[in-house]
Amino acid sequence: MTVPGEALHADLEGGWILPPPAARETVHTRSIVCRSFRRDDKMIDIDGRFIDTRPFAYNNDFRGACLPGAALHNMQLRLTINRERTIHELVAAMPNTPYTGCADVSPNFQRVVGLSIGRGFRKALRERLGGVDGCTHVLALLEAMAAAATQSFASNAYAPREPGAPEPVRIWRIEALQDTCHSYRDDGPVMAQMRRRRA
Repeated sequence: MTVPGEALHADLEGGWILPPPAARETVHTRSIVCRSFRRDDKMIDIDGRFIDTRPFAYNNDFRGACLPGAALHNMQLRLTINRERTIHELVAAMPNTPYTGCADVSPNFQRVVGLSIGRGFRKALRERLGGVDGCTHVLALLEAMAAAATQSFASNAYAPREPGAPEPVRIWRIEALQDTCHSYRDDGPVMAQMRRRRA
């Protein structure tokens, strides 16, 4: 099934509005994709994938000959998040890693179950999965997924729902947004409009 808008995430050449570049050739592509789903039990699933590829053949001291486009990293996670924004479940797969021992750390990822994706998530993440207890790329993916989760709850509030379904969870307060970026500056028009709508 084609989901509207998702082609924007898969088309590496289209959609760019940057000025034309100098002469160049591709040497590396990294993608982090997060897709969110509302489950029948009202929890949110977020599927995340972190992939690195090189467009040429090369030899890796640990993996041997690598074909053009072969994934150097392919880490995949599914977070299930409840209405309170707490990680209820995590499923992990690491089909491609640069070293054979990378996947040995996968059981440690369960340490994030029970964490809130709200304020303090990054610090808690590093306490549980930092250094030799984790994977740099999985940490980057988890951070991206936590940010995506915030948008997922906001998107869920706008998504069509069955008659009589409960109201969606509103996950942010105006005070939590205040001064977090240029548009949310306290004296700006966006915050003024949000205050008017809340009044």
